[in-house]
Amino acid sequence: MPIDRQPPDLSRSLALRERFHARIPGGAHTYAKGDDQWPEGLAPIIASGSGSHVTDVDGNTYLEFGSGLRSVTLGHGRADVIDHITMRIRDGQNYTRPALLELQVADRLAELVGAEMVKFTKNSSDATSAALRLARAATGRDLVGMCGTQPFFSVDDWFIGVTPIATGVPAAVRALTRRFQPRGRRERVSAA
Repeated sequence: MPIDRQPPDLSRSLALRERFHARIPGGAHTYAKGDDQWPEGLAPIIASGSGSHVTDVDGNTYLEFGSGLRSVTLGHGRADVIDHITMRIRDGQNYTRPALLELQVADRLAELVGAEMVKFTKNSSDATSAALRLARAATGRDLVGMCGTQPFFSVDDWFIGVTPIATGVPAAVRALTRRFQPRGRRERVSAA
């Protein structure tokens, strides 16, 4: 039996979208948040979040399956997390030198996953690009193979050079990343 639902009212989101595009290149500060990453006509502007749900500026509520670009593992607005973060902020944050807490967290993470060393980064683009540099150093190879049509890995040239927004990335850099399809798949992906 088909579900008879009206599409959500996005009138305020659509009006704000124009302002976003007028002020912010591409309409979003992160490639993965861009309008072209969402279904046509369904790119709401988010106003708030609670647990696993977000509410847009039009009052529509959604299950936030993307979890803040996969970084919101505990949900939005958890009281225990807010309390802990507030306590830490009172002690200062983002010092110019390493803090004891960084070593304590690295020790715990290494213990949990069985790692010898741990390196934290500011965002996933830095992490992915650092892993790429490490792989190139370890293998002595320059080419990068990227499986399928993954929509986002990094803001760095090695990745952006094979997307539709490759303008400004030198051809020599673009040539170092090659897209491929896994065996058994017939669809073709161009290197853009």
